[in-house]
Amino acid sequence: MELNITSLIASPDFVPFDLSNNRATLGENAGALTWNASKEAAATIAPPILDTDEKKEAFRDFVRGFGAWDDDEIAAWDETELNALCLQWIASDLREAFHDAEPAEWDWSDYEQRAERGSISSRLFKSDDGSVYFSLDS
Repeated sequence: MELNITSLIASPDFVPFDLSNNRATLGENAGALTWNASKEAAATIAPPILDTDEKKEAFRDFVRGFGAWDDDEIAAWDETELNALCLQWIASDLREAFHDAEPAEWDWSDYEQRAERGSISSRLFKSDDGSVYFSLDS
């Protein structure tokens, strides 16, 4: 399943730098800061990125494949937590792909080359009409 993230990218409530970052930049509390920012974004971005039961289950299946959480933990996430984690994942992939450049400056050719080499994740793609997607397929 692919999530259309075009409107998400344009949302002022979606700031990848705030949702996905590290201790070198944010200090010892980076994990808590980015998680809290992700939960806040999940509560304010409308519609939520996972706005259907089908999308929620697809994201649960996606994270299940990483082995970091068991089925009970994944099932226990409320809607805000589920959307927050999804936003963090998208923000992480966008920062990995394009650093902190503005969307108009994103170099898709460079991204595709690095993704094809396997040096970065390859879950993002841009369609012919300019829409941007995040793939939940393995």
